[in-house]
Amino acid sequence: MRMPDILQGEARTRFLQGIAFGAVAAVAIGFMWGGWITGGTAKTMTAMAESNGRMSVLVPICVAQFTAVDGAVAKFKAAGSYSKDNVISEYVKAVAATSMDYSFARACAAGVEAELSKTATKS
Repeated sequence: MRMPDILQGEARTRFLQGIAFGAVAAVAIGFMWGGWITGGTAKTMTAMAESNGRMSVLVPICVAQFTAVDGAVAKFKAAGSYSKDNVISEYVKAVAATSMDYSFARACAAGVEAELSKTATKS
C-alpha cells in the first residue's frame, strides 16, 4: 500500500507541525475568547449562583425577622454604615436553617436599608 505524498518526508513533518499548531491555537482561542472554562471555574461559578439564588429568597425573610424585633430598627439607624451588618447578626442568628455569615448579613442590611427608605417615602 502506497502512502500519500503528504505523509512522506518533509511534507509529513510540515503536516504534523500544522496539526500541532492548530490544536494549540484552538485551545488558546477557546479559553481566551471562546468562553471555555475549566472544571474548577465551573464549580466556583455554580456555588456562587447557588448562593446568590439562596440569598435572593432568604433576604426578604431576614428583613421581616429583623424589623419584627423591638428596638432593632432604632439600633440599626444609630449604627454606623460599617457596623450595620453586625447589628443584623446580633438580632437575627439564622434564617430558614441558614446561619448568618458576613455576606448574608451584608445583603440583609442592604435589604433593611431599602425597606426603611421605602417606608420613609410612604410617610
